[in-house]
This record gives sequence, structure tokens and C-alpha cells, in this order.
Amino acid sequence: MKSLTPAFANGFAAPELRRLAGGTWAGQIALTGFVAGHSFLPNHWLHLGWLLVAGACALAWTDWPPLLRSWQADAGVHSIVFFLSWMLIRSCVQIPFMAERAPDEVISGILGMLLLVMFCMLVWQQAHNGLSLHTMGWFMGLTSALAALISIVLSYFVLPGHQAGERLMNLLVHGGLNPVCTGLIFGFSALWLASLMETKATPQPLWLGWAAAGLLHFAAFLSGSRGAMLALACGHLVLLVTRGWRRGGAAACVFLITAALYFTSTPLFARIQQWRAGPTAALASTQSIPHPLQKVVERGDNCRLDIYRAGWHAVDNVWLGTGQWGVRGLWQCELQSKTSIMMMSHLHSAFFATFVHGGVIGAALLLVVLGRGILCAHHLAKAGDATWLSLLAFGCGGLLFDGESLASLATAPRFEGLLFWLPLTVALARGAATAPRADF
Repeated sequence: MKSLTPAFANGFAAPELRRLAGGTWAGQIALTGFVAGHSFLPNHWLHLGWLLVAGACALAWTDWPPLLRSWQADAGVHSIVFFLSWMLIRSCVQIPFMAERAPDEVISGILGMLLLVMFCMLVWQQAHNGLSLHTMGWFMGLTSALAALISIVLSYFVLPGHQAGERLMNLLVHGGLNPVCTGLIFGFSALWLASLMETKATPQPLWLGWAAAGLLHFAAFLSGSRGAMLALACGHLVLLVTRGWRRGGAAACVFLITAALYFTSTPLFARIQQWRAGPTAALASTQSIPHPLQKVVERGDNCRLDIYRAGWHAVDNVWLGTGQWGVRGLWQCELQSKTSIMMMSHLHSAFFATFVHGGVIGAALLLVVLGRGILCAHHLAKAGDATWLSLLAFGCGGLLFDGESLASLATAPRFEGLLFWLPLTVALARGAATAPRADF
């Protein structure tokens, strides 16, 4: 009888082990496809649809009891739940006072929050799997580099109606993704890939990783997005400070070299434009290429100060905010003659939008989540993994002057989950285990 017991137990456990292994693979595929999809999935239907379908399949394989027990005891999870619950409740209270067109915003907002919860759950599941995170970073970096290469070649050398040196757009998404979104997504991929080059487990060719990272840095600068440049500066500064010059110097050099190339690239773009235009129109074509620094300065604040002023005036109760749905008219009416329709679609600062939509309470709950995440990311950095602290610094720098909402994935930019919630959730999941515990 004793000899039969282990065989019986192994036979009983084998299907359960296969199920758990299948759930791990399904979660990795769902999450990697969604994260990398920021650079190559052509529209939001495919992008969010991938997360909904693949994520639901992955969660169906999940072993829930141990996961729920870990969440119940984790302060980071509690802070996320309190923040999202407040933003949902405050927005639902606003529903009876909405305009007739608002039901679309309600459906989109609720679905976006559910997708955000699903995304955070999948990230939490994969956070303790170092190989999964490493593979995800490489896959996103290489696919983003390919998207950047295709966009540069087509925009600067092939497609009519474009000229060398114009603000780069990712042509694989929406047929031309907004330059700000392009710069922030390429910049995030560049920093993530550069941070992986100095880790111990890097079986991929180093030359390929550095080449892709350099291309992505340059593509982020080519977008002309000052938010992407600021975010890259924040991320590399944190990476350099936490790792030191020996392990963080190479990534910092890539950032500085690509920045120098971009701001001195006018003669190169002029030659490319001469080659494209031919000898007859060469002079006119080269005169139309402004200096990169000139383009950065001439845009000024790009009407953001007007938008922030209008958002501030729209808040009647600073403690409660306005809610997220059906409230654009409260601040857009002040901007009718000042900004373009594109600029008026959202408040262009994820943190300021949280204050407008959720008031002081929402902003305070967000600061609790962020503070907890920074603390956990700091513990990770002290333990030797500075990737998530640097990526969180990038996300905060990028979302300081852009982003629509931190309580939904179904936003116009759609990068808030990538820039903010991905590094924050990984830091919360991994950092709590490395935090020093007090002895009582």
C-alpha cells in the first residue's frame, strides 16, 4: 500500500500542475501581447480586445485561493482598490446629471476600469516570474524597434507628403500614431531594453539589444515630444543613480549620444530631403526643415496652461472633484477659441486629471498608491533590480504633462497602463517581499 500512495498522489497532482503551468503560459502570452501591442496593433479594438479575450482565458486558468490570500494581506493591493473604488463611485454619482451623449462615456469608462483591473491582476501574477518579465521586455523592445525602423524608412525616404526631419509617428498604429504617444511608447521600450542589458540573465545577443535600444532612443527624440524627452531624462537619471556609473553608464551614454545626434541632425535631414526632392526643388525643400531645438522652443506650452486653467475652473468641490464621465463640457467651453479640437479631447496630465475627476480625495489616494509603489521599487533597487524604479520614474515624468485617466485603459492615449500601472504593479508585487521587516 505504501508503494502505491506516491504513484496515486503524483497521478492526481499531474493534471493540477499542468493546469497551473498552462495558466502561467496563458498569462505571459496575454500580457506580452498587450504590452508589445502598443507598438504594432493597428487600432484600439484589436489592442483592448486582445487583453479582454486573452486575459480572460489566462484568468480562467488561475489558481485563485493562494492569490486571493496574498492580496488580502498586501497593503499595496488595498491602496489600489481604494483608489479605483473612489474614482468609480464618484463617477457613478455623476450619472443622473449627465448629458444625453454620456452613456457612451459610462460604458467606455466602466469597461476601461475592468480592463485595468484585469491588467493589474495579470501583471501581479507574472511579477514574481523574472524570466517572464525579461522576455516581455525584450519582446516589446524588439517589436518597438521594428515599428520605429519601418516608420522612419517610410516617412523619411518613401511615402509622399512626408519630409525628413518631421515629427515621427508610428505608422503601424492608427495609420500614424500621435507623435507624443509615439515618443512615450518608444521611449519606454528604449529604457526598458537598455536596463535589461546590464542584467545577468541576457541570453540574447548584446549587440542586437544595444542596437534596438539606440534606435528606439533616437526614434523617441524624432517624435519631437518634450514629454518623452523629460521622461527619458528622469528614467536614465534614476537608473544611473541607483546602479552607478559602472552598470548604468552605458545606458546613460546611449541617451546622451542619441540626444546629441537628434539636436545636430538638421544637415543630415537636409541632405535626405535634397535627395528626395531632386535638384530642381532642393533649395526650397531644405529651407523648410527647421532646427530640432527651434521646433521644441516654438511650440511653447502648446496650450496646456489654458487647459489646466480651464480644468481648475471646472472643479466646484475640490474635495470630491467632477467625476470622470460626461464632464468635458465643464472645461471645454472655456477653450473654444484657444486650442485645437485635438488638444481639447482630455486634460493632458494624468495626475492633474485625477485631481479634477476625483478631487483632493482621489489625488490623495493616488499619492498613497504611488508612494507605496516608489517605496517598494526602491527596495527592489537596493536589492539589485533598478529596472522598475527607473521605469516608474519614466512613467511619472511622461504622465506629468500628458495622459487622460489613471482609472481606465480605454483612454484616448491608451498608454497609462503601460507607463504607470505596469512598473507600479510589478514594484508592489515584488518589492513587498524584499522590504525590511521591523522586529517587535
